[in-house]
Amino acid sequence: MTLPDSSWYLPAAGAFLGLLALGAAWAWYRRRDRLDLILRKIAWRRLADVVIPDDVDGEIHLDLVLLTAKGILVLEVRRATGTLFWGDQLEYWTLLDGRRRTRIRNPLPGLQAKRHAVHALAPRVPVSGRVLLLGTVSISGATPPGVVSAEELLAEFPPHGRKPVPETLQSAWADLSARARPLA
Repeated sequence: MTLPDSSWYLPAAGAFLGLLALGAAWAWYRRRDRLDLILRKIAWRRLADVVIPDDVDGEIHLDLVLLTAKGILVLEVRRATGTLFWGDQLEYWTLLDGRRRTRIRNPLPGLQAKRHAVHALAPRVPVSGRVLLLGTVSISGATPPGVVSAEELLAEFPPHGRKPVPETLQSAWADLSARARPLA
């Protein structure tokens, strides 16, 4: 009895694994690309992963700071799936996704401190803070204050439509940018 020629197994397995890797890379790119597209629509400029002075003689890290038509937006991005259980006074929030349970630190107190630090550097313009939940998330009970989906963010901060940046916003952004330094 002769065995069938198995020389094709290794190239076929390599091609299959290559397709799996390509699919995973494409899914990652589409998730990243969606956030980038949203940010390009609503913001003229952005700073990512920077450190600025805070109110108490220290420094504070900012995930994203955006120059929008409504002023400066401090944005925290959380990628998540599942049902979010939260509370204002809780240190950690819980995400349940089937059998998987994930804890995330309550972003609201930190977001407030970040918003105040930005406002101290740009006091002449409105400064807002939001937590953007990317992914399929349902929220148990009411929505936490300042927590938005991508659709809600786009509705609240309309696209700038390539209009020129107003001088007051441009000046405040220049002041903020001058004090920001990349996260080391």
